[in-house]
Amino acid sequence: MITDKIEELKDTLEETFLKETLYTNLGKTERVLSLATGAYIMFKGIRNVFSHPLIATTELVVGFGLLQRGMSGYCAITEKFENEPQGPEPILIVG
Repeated sequence: MITDKIEELKDTLEETFLKETLYTNLGKTERVLSLATGAYIMFKGIRNVFSHPLIATTELVVGFGLLQRGMSGYCAITEKFENEPQGPEPILIVG
């Protein structure tokens, strides 16, 4: 019974939030972890709004960024590191 509910939740997530597009450069596991972490950090920020406004604002911004990364499946930093050539640039010596 509980496994049926887990499978149903998994199917719903894959059909809605985890659809891959042309711009997706993150795997499903990374996206789910970003969603969960972003939701947790945003919840902490909402709780701390009145007691620690500066920290809460930072938590809200970071949490929103992680939620956006998880929802869209796109990360500009990941794209930058994937397209960067590995190792030193070759040098042509003419003598």
